Amino acid sequence: MLDILSLFFGNRIDIPGHIGFLLMAVSLFLTNILWLRVFLILSFAFLIVYFALSPMPLYTGIAWMGLFILINLYRLKALLAARRVVDAATGGALLRDSLADLDDEELARLVEFGELVDLDDGAVLIGAGDAVNAIYLVATGKAQVEVGGVVAARLGRGAFVGEVAFLADAPSTATIRAAGPLQVIALDTEQLRLAGESDPRIAAGIYHAMGRALAKKLLATSRVRARA
Repeated sequence: MLDILSLFFGNRIDIPGHIGFLLMAVSLFLTNILWLRVFLILSFAFLIVYFALSPMPLYTGIAWMGLFILINLYRLKALLAARRVVDAATGGALLRDSLADLDDEELARLVEFGELVDLDDGAVLIGAGDAVNAIYLVATGKAQVEVGGVVAARLGRGAFVGEVAFLADAPSTATIRAAGPLQVIALDTEQLRLAGESDPRIAAGIYHAMGRALAKKLLATSRVRARA
């Protein structure tokens, strides 16, 4: 048994190989796509060294590892460019927090048609019975939900507005009004659907975020009723 372990770990030439495969194994557990690609690039680099130090250099492996590095460098460059777009956009950080399942490349697509909207105190964002043409994300201020002229809830930063009508594909059942100066990020529903149809990950991330937000609203409503 010791002879086998010595054969496996005792050769210094094998050290870059062990490091390379260890980094590749670690990358399998990473959920952050940026760090995943960084670890893969490092893994392939160590494997190139390992293949080059072999008594008979494995040029086929070196060539493939080099190709994999180039592919990941290209994707890493695109990801960093998308991150700069999201960071530069007003409300980009809020979109990143609210749609946590999406990476920066996917968020950059939403930023393209996202629009910042300012409303004065008392202005109506969505009227009861209106078709919902955009999903709104509260950036600053408060929005109040009115049902039958009664304020049913207040929504703050990071809250979605209009997601119920969007998910149900139905008109709004409540009036959403600014409770003081209000700033929201508007995401056109048609553009949102098209983005989701072209990329299932975007659709999954959006529906997950909205479902989570809806569950929080229902929980808050049930707690209010329980106290009444």
